Amino acid sequence: MLDSNTEAKQSEKVKSELIPNVLKYLDSSDMEDTENVIARTKLTDLLIHEDDEALQNWRAKEISRRKEVEEQLAREKQDVLEMKNQRDKIICELQMVRDQSSALKNQLFESKCTATELEEKFLSAVDLLISFKERRDKLRIEHANAVRKVEVLAKIGEADTTSSYVVEFPAFSFMEINEATHDFDQSWKIGEGRYGSVYKGLLRNMLVAIKMLPSYGCQSLLEFQHQVEVLSRVRHPNLLTLIGSCAESKSLVYEYLNNGSLASHLACKDKTPLPWQIRISIATNICSALIFLHSSDPCIIHGNLKPSKVLLDANFVAKLGDLGITSLVQHSVDSTDTSPVLCNNSHENLAYVDPEYLDTGKLRPESDVYSFGIILLQLLTGRPLSGLVRDMRCALEKENIKTVLDLSAGEWPLYQTTQLAYLALRCCEKTWLNRPDLVSEVWSVLKPFRTICIDRRQELTSKKHQRAPSHFVCPIVQEVMEDPYIAADGFTYEEEAIRGWLDSGHDTSPMTNLTLEHTDLVPNYALHNAIREWQQQ
Repeated sequence: MLDSNTEAKQSEKVKSELIPNVLKYLDSSDMEDTENVIARTKLTDLLIHEDDEALQNWRAKEISRRKEVEEQLAREKQDVLEMKNQRDKIICELQMVRDQSSALKNQLFESKCTATELEEKFLSAVDLLISFKERRDKLRIEHANAVRKVEVLAKIGEADTTSSYVVEFPAFSFMEINEATHDFDQSWKIGEGRYGSVYKGLLRNMLVAIKMLPSYGCQSLLEFQHQVEVLSRVRHPNLLTLIGSCAESKSLVYEYLNNGSLASHLACKDKTPLPWQIRISIATNICSALIFLHSSDPCIIHGNLKPSKVLLDANFVAKLGDLGITSLVQHSVDSTDTSPVLCNNSHENLAYVDPEYLDTGKLRPESDVYSFGIILLQLLTGRPLSGLVRDMRCALEKENIKTVLDLSAGEWPLYQTTQLAYLALRCCEKTWLNRPDLVSEVWSVLKPFRTICIDRRQELTSKKHQRAPSHFVCPIVQEVMEDPYIAADGFTYEEEAIRGWLDSGHDTSPMTNLTLEHTDLVPNYALHNAIREWQQQ
């Protein structure tokens, strides 16, 4: 047995050697700090059984170190908790942003849907407006047709006859046409254009205008006669009266108007300038004729309206000519020649043509409105076509319309004339939807001028200019006929006068003194209607 001193020394030696090695092992192990500290503590409790001062100091240090580690661990846990809270907050904000983004996307989609819906409603409103206008025009046409039918029925009811109503349209032979024009003497030619030459002629004691259509006209005489018959039914005081036709020479016989065309009065400086009253009256006549044509069933479009097609009679009443001429002339198959207006494409002719027609090739009633606007500007200014619309618009903007008015026409009433100028510019709008309606807008401005113009025109025209056209006068009694009848010699007479001639034992023509083939008389309804229209003016 060893003594107590030896055992104490050995124990101290074991402790001094074992404890550092164990602690060194714990320090080098992979255990986390907390477990390391606990192991250290337990090892210390197992190995140390006595209150050694060095060991106590070491133990106190270990306890202090453990406390520091625990405090550090607590702080790290707090940092982790704060980071977790911050992360949750960021996730929450991100979710809010996502929700707001989704809401904005929904609002954008709804806005696009609303914009599309409004655009569809706008287009629908435009279509509805166009349909309403077409419906209004259709109702006007129906109304005009109903009025005409009532008038025709009233006339038929007043007529005391058992025979059917047959319109006899005079047909002339080529020999008669040749004699009337003195073998087509050039001195009798009064006009020439794309659709033939026009001659003055004396036909059956009537001074007439004979239009010789080109040789490439209708392919058959039957078609020509049918189209001429259709044209003969279109009658109005401001349309040139078609008296008859010659199928052999494909020519048309019109009433002769000795004041020529409006173009000759506007262009010729040698002629006496037309007073403003007559100019406005001419515009009123043109408007009246266009309203009649557009309200017909089916709608009739002139399509080639210009001053050379506006003819003036002895009283300066305007009448539109060349109506339906293009339908009597068939053009070649060449597609470039299918547009009558565009074929003669001089700058002067194109100035009167609707710009939309030049683009689309489609004629509308508003195409005539455009041409009417250009003519109205020429009547107001007497100026050439170049820059006409621009100059008028500039003058109106500067409120100085006098600078563009034709002062040779007299003292224009400025207020009414300014209204007409604005109206003319609206007629010349490039888009047909922006042009005014002839009945509700154009006529409402022109109508107040009518009485003034008629009174002034009567003052300016002499009594010799107020005589009836020669073909309205009966060759026998030299008076305007009330009941014109065609005899076997082809001449038209007052019924009472020719029957008195025949009943008195005559069997010869009062005009040629040649024997009549028969004594039958045929009513000349076409001439009768023309006389009635002339008397109602």
